Amino acid sequence: MEIATWFGRIDSETGSVFLAEDGERMIDALLKKPLPAGPSVQPDLRRLALMHGYAADDIEYNARLREIALGLVRRQLAQLATTEQDLLQAVEAIDDMTEAINLLDERLYEWHRLHHQRIVHGKDLAELLCEDRIMGPFARSILRLMESRKSMEEEVSFRAEELAPNLSALAGPILAARLISRAGGLSRLAKMPSSRVQVMGAEKSLFKHLDGHAPSPKHGIIFRHPAVMGAPRRLRGKVARALAGKLALAARLDYYGASPSPDLAASLERRLNDIKRRGGNRKESIRWAGERNEQQG
Repeated sequence: MEIATWFGRIDSETGSVFLAEDGERMIDALLKKPLPAGPSVQPDLRRLALMHGYAADDIEYNARLREIALGLVRRQLAQLATTEQDLLQAVEAIDDMTEAINLLDERLYEWHRLHHQRIVHGKDLAELLCEDRIMGPFARSILRLMESRKSMEEEVSFRAEELAPNLSALAGPILAARLISRAGGLSRLAKMPSSRVQVMGAEKSLFKHLDGHAPSPKHGIIFRHPAVMGAPRRLRGKVARALAGKLALAARLDYYGASPSPDLAASLERRLNDIKRRGGNRKESIRWAGERNEQQG
């Protein structure tokens, strides 16, 4: 029986040892074929390595073992640096920048109110004060951070449309990226039932509901979708449920490499129209349709 080790192969019957040629090939072998389960009584690998001249002493053996272990971890980490992982990090970066911008904007507003009574917030306030002698550098820093966030959002949109075209077409690329990020990857999102996609991001409310302290949440981060955001409050649960079902289907299509399907959007539109027709009066339906068109435009 042949036993595979980190430094080569051992013939358990004859005791012969076949050493790997170099460290890189050792790592290649370990990555291609994980070490199988050996015999119930494991051989003394250190003794065999020293006996066959792989290492002169314990110090050299430990050094070589450490070198191979670190090289293996580096290779494994490099394999994890995929387009999808880049997308997840970019989404987290956008959220971090948004949090920082909101915090800095509030500080600039409070500072501005010491000298003026104008009520201005956000980008307008930063642009107004960018030439101010005292507050100017701070305001310009906020503007640069806003520009960085916009650039990052454009990059996220591009990567999301490339990775998940069906999901991006249905949810919009930014929301699609957030769903993938929240799920921990497209593969995990594709395996989720639509009910979980519906409440993703509302976990605290869901746990409170399960403890009997709150009503069941109707939606999580998919609230940002125009169909849910623009729906009458009493219909949002049905709209969110319909949307989550289509999003779950879109994620599965993307994960298994299906081509973009325009039927998904058309099917969702028909379902939303049916919900609107059954659940709303005519005036409310007209208002809802108008709001959705404005948000999508």
